[in-house]
Amino acid sequence: MDLLPCGHAAHAGASRVCRHLLDPEKQDEESVWLLTGTGLEHDLCCPACDGADDPPEMFVACEGCVGRVEDEAEIVAWRGRPGIAERPEPVDGTVLRTTLPEPLRGLLDLAPAAGRGWLVLTAGMRVARFDADGGAFELLASADVPGEPDHEPWAGHELRRRLYGSADGRFAAVVNDYGHHGAVIDLRTGRRTMTLHGGDYRPDTVPFSVAFAEHRGRTVVVHRTEWNRLDVSDAATGALLSERTTGRESGHDLDYFHGRLHVSPDGEWIADDGWVWSPAGLPVVWSLRRWLDGAAWESEDGPSREVLCQRWYHWNSPMCWVADGLFAVSGLGTDDDALLDGVRLFDAATGTPAQAFPGPRGELFADARRLYAATADGLEIWDPLTGELTGRVSGFVPSWHHSRAGELAAISQDGTELLRWRTAAFRRGGESRDAVR
Repeated sequence: MDLLPCGHAAHAGASRVCRHLLDPEKQDEESVWLLTGTGLEHDLCCPACDGADDPPEMFVACEGCVGRVEDEAEIVAWRGRPGIAERPEPVDGTVLRTTLPEPLRGLLDLAPAAGRGWLVLTAGMRVARFDADGGAFELLASADVPGEPDHEPWAGHELRRRLYGSADGRFAAVVNDYGHHGAVIDLRTGRRTMTLHGGDYRPDTVPFSVAFAEHRGRTVVVHRTEWNRLDVSDAATGALLSERTTGRESGHDLDYFHGRLHVSPDGEWIADDGWVWSPAGLPVVWSLRRWLDGAAWESEDGPSREVLCQRWYHWNSPMCWVADGLFAVSGLGTDDDALLDGVRLFDAATGTPAQAFPGPRGELFADARRLYAATADGLEIWDPLTGELTGRVSGFVPSWHHSRAGELAAISQDGTELLRWRTAAFRRGGESRDAVR
C-alpha cells in the first residue's frame, strides 16, 4: 500500500485536509469545515487557509489523521451548504382551532394533563384544566409563586413562568425560569405541597430545573435546590427522598449548573441541559431509575452519568427524547459562533453519537416515528433514523407537545385560540412512547 500525503500506509479518510492540519504538532489547531453539498460531507482546513486569497490545497489523509483533526480541532466556521435529504410523504396539514374561554386568554403556559386535556397557567396565576375538544374548562388551584421584581435579565433571559404536570394528573409545578422560586400543587385539593427554591448562584443563566417522574407507585419531583445539586421529593408530602452529603469533603463535588430537565418516555433516563465554566454547555444524561432506586450520588458522579457533547457559550438549546434511550440535541459544532442547523442523536446508555444530520432548527419534539422542528416558517417533519425531511406544515409553529394525546400546540397571535396539530404517530394509531421505527 502506498503512503498517503499524511505519511501513513492506511485507508483514506472520508475528508481531505489542508497541509497545516496534517502536522501532528498542531493537533489542537482550529478547523474550518468545507461542506460539499452532500449531507454533512466536508473537507477540513485551518483558519489561515480559509482566509487566503486562493482556494486551499487539499490532501488525502488516512482515517486516523482525519479522525484526529475532527476530534481535536475545534470547529470555528462552516463554509458552503450541507445537503438536505428529502423523502416527501403525504401530510395532513389540518390545524384544529379552538376558541379559548375568556379566563384562559393571555395564558402564561401550557402543559399536558392526564388523558387528552391540557393544563393551563392563566394570566392570573391560576391552574386550569382545559378540554380542547369540548371547550370546557375547570379552575383547579391558585399558583401563588412570587414574582421577582429585582430580576435583571442575563443574555436576554427574561423571567418566565413555567407550568409542568405529572403524568397521573394529580400534581402541577409552577416555577420561574431564570429565577429562584417555584411550587408543587396538589390539583385535587388545591393545596401547595412543596415550596421550591433553585438556589441563589446564577439562576439567571438556566431555566428552573424541575421534572415529575413515577417511582414505585408514587409521583416524585426532581428539582434543583442549589446551582449544582438536584434533589428528589415526594410530590404529595414534600418529603426529601435524596438525602446525601455532597461537596468537596464528601468526594461527590459537582461543578455543574443544572438546567432544563428531560425525562425519557419510559422514565428510565433523565437528561440535563446545564453548563460549566468557562462557560460551556454540557448536556448530560444518567439513569433516573438507578438514582431513584438508591444510588444516592448518581446525578453527581454515578457510573451511568454520561456527558453527551460540549459547546462553548451554548446551552438552553432545543433537545428532546426521540425514543426511550435515544436523545436529540440541536446544533452541529462546538461553539456558539459556529453552530450549523441540525441535530445529533445520542445513545443514553453509552453517551455515544448514534446519528447526525443537517437541517432541523427551532424547538424540537418527537413521537414514536418522527422528529418535529418548529421553525419560524412552520413545522418540519424529519425521519430521525435516516435524517430525511419528510414533510411540512406551513405557518404552524408549536411551542408545546402533548405526547399522550398526540398533539403539538400553539396559541394564536391574538391569544384567543388554541391551535393543535395531530402528530404522525397519533394519525397512524401508534403509541408515542414506542421505539422509533
